[in-house]
Amino acid sequence: MILAIHLNPAIDRVYAVEKINIGSVARPLEMTANAGGKASNVCRVARLLDAAVMVCGFIGGFSGNFIENDLKKLGIQTAFTKIKGESRSCINIFDQSSGLSTEILEKGPEISLEEQQLFLKQYDSLLNQSNIVTASGSLAIGLKTDFYNTLIEKAKRKNKPFLLDTSGNTFKKAIKAVPYLIKPNKDEISDFVDDLLINEELLKKSLKAFYLKGIQSPVISLGENGCLAAINDEIFHFRHPKLKVKNAVGSGDAFIGGCAVGMVNKKSPIDIIKLGIACGMANTQFFKTGVISKELVEKYLPLIEVKRI
Repeated sequence: MILAIHLNPAIDRVYAVEKINIGSVARPLEMTANAGGKASNVCRVARLLDAAVMVCGFIGGFSGNFIENDLKKLGIQTAFTKIKGESRSCINIFDQSSGLSTEILEKGPEISLEEQQLFLKQYDSLLNQSNIVTASGSLAIGLKTDFYNTLIEKAKRKNKPFLLDTSGNTFKKAIKAVPYLIKPNKDEISDFVDDLLINEELLKKSLKAFYLKGIQSPVISLGENGCLAAINDEIFHFRHPKLKVKNAVGSGDAFIGGCAVGMVNKKSPIDIIKLGIACGMANTQFFKTGVISKELVEKYLPLIEVKRI
């Protein structure tokens, strides 16, 4: 089973408009509301690939109940820690004329020390039921920046691979605990090097450095140009064809969901990354975030090129 950690879940509201003009009224052509936040997308994608998934984290209030019920509808098991605060909402406005999205992300509630202790006690128990652990997104207010470190270390003590997708200072701290997989983007790598010119050679050196630290599957996302990955001390470039995009939000989360399913199904390291990429591609073909179809994933898999560099 995949255990997905969701420390700051949200209701994702997506509005598609013909064109955004600042200061004017925009009427949506289409809108959706669903359990959101990066980990919700990971859960949804993994479940759509028929994997057994359980999600844990913090939820509260009406929004929290909406998030939990929306995930349960897909057959995702929930083991949330209930909090006093109200879970957040996030808004994505998609401008069809430009193909660009504008996101408005609420910070979310503050988590008390008592609520944190309840979660950690439950997390220890859930690890015994899990094969793979994923953690995605920002930390809720009240959690220390090394909170992911604690979760990674607990998972490693029970030999559970930990897939991490976060950013900023949280990411910098968390990699010190040596998770199994990371996926920073090219821009985030600049935080680790002094060189202002981020080229392929520098990215390769960064991947090898992560690998030598003990991170078994470091990946650097290159957006529409695919990704670079270190596999057994070798560097590979994964490329995919460009697609006409309906909504790209959640594609990175779909990648994590696909990789987690690949690992549970004991696929080869290259095939794990390919499945993640195919899921990310499939996600772009749906207006709703964190949604794929197995048919599209199977269609895209043979289109992904892999080259040792």
